[in-house]
Amino acid sequence: MKTAFSLFSFALIVLAVAAQEPQELVSKPLFPDDPKGAKLPAAVPRMVDTNGNVVWIDGHFTTRQYQRAAFKLVMQEANRVAKELRLPEKLPIMETDLVEAFIGPFGLNYIHQSIGSVTTQTYCYFVSRGNKFNDLDVVNYDQTCLKLRDQGTLPIKYMNTNSAYQLASRWLAAVSMDVKGLNRDCKVHVALSPFWNGLVHLGEKPQKQFVPIYFVWWTSPTNDLEGHGNVAYVELFAPTKTLLQLCVSDPKYILRKPLEFTNLDSLLPGTAPVIKLPPPQPGMQPPPG
Repeated sequence: MKTAFSLFSFALIVLAVAAQEPQELVSKPLFPDDPKGAKLPAAVPRMVDTNGNVVWIDGHFTTRQYQRAAFKLVMQEANRVAKELRLPEKLPIMETDLVEAFIGPFGLNYIHQSIGSVTTQTYCYFVSRGNKFNDLDVVNYDQTCLKLRDQGTLPIKYMNTNSAYQLASRWLAAVSMDVKGLNRDCKVHVALSPFWNGLVHLGEKPQKQFVPIYFVWWTSPTNDLEGHGNVAYVELFAPTKTLLQLCVSDPKYILRKPLEFTNLDSLLPGTAPVIKLPPPQPGMQPPPG
């Protein structure tokens, strides 16, 4: 499938820049673990440096065959996750049960090790880290939480962060997330969801009554140093054990097998031209650092 962006136009621009301002052209392998793109299907348009390292691929490149095969893999994974978490879904989830689906183009998916998502009337399932399932969100989040809040508040003496942590950990373990690794490498936090309790910051507590929507999250030393971000989190409504959100952003803590294509060459047939960068100009200085 042709892309909206012209490979040859892009190449001409790069070559022109290289001729006029060689000091600005600095290339690095796009895939450090596979610098020469040995695993990259031949059909993917690419650019290589003088050492043969791939420094650019067409992120918009894809085919209908790939899109369909990727969709089937994500559907299969969504069914596995729904079963493992015992979610209130009608199983098996069929294509007719979906309200939305997104599969990225092969080029961008290959660069970011992601595939896409499918959404039912209940949950949205994402495969976006390391080609693995990593994220689950309840559909219509605001409306869902409003209904849960309207079920009533509880006296503050019934606030139980340990129970919320245990429930979040069980859910993470059920979908093969490395809870032991998260607890080993990260700091775990448990708090009431501030928005639904009228609080300003995570960690604050209401004085008398609370909405039992808990937020459980893990932060790395880098997160703590920079004062933002997290490695994983779960949001839940404790009384009915309703899962609202589950996400692991670092693939090293995802023990699930990545989704694999066994026939990429047939899904992406053909051979694309390879654009070669010109050799560095004499006197070209390497970048600092």
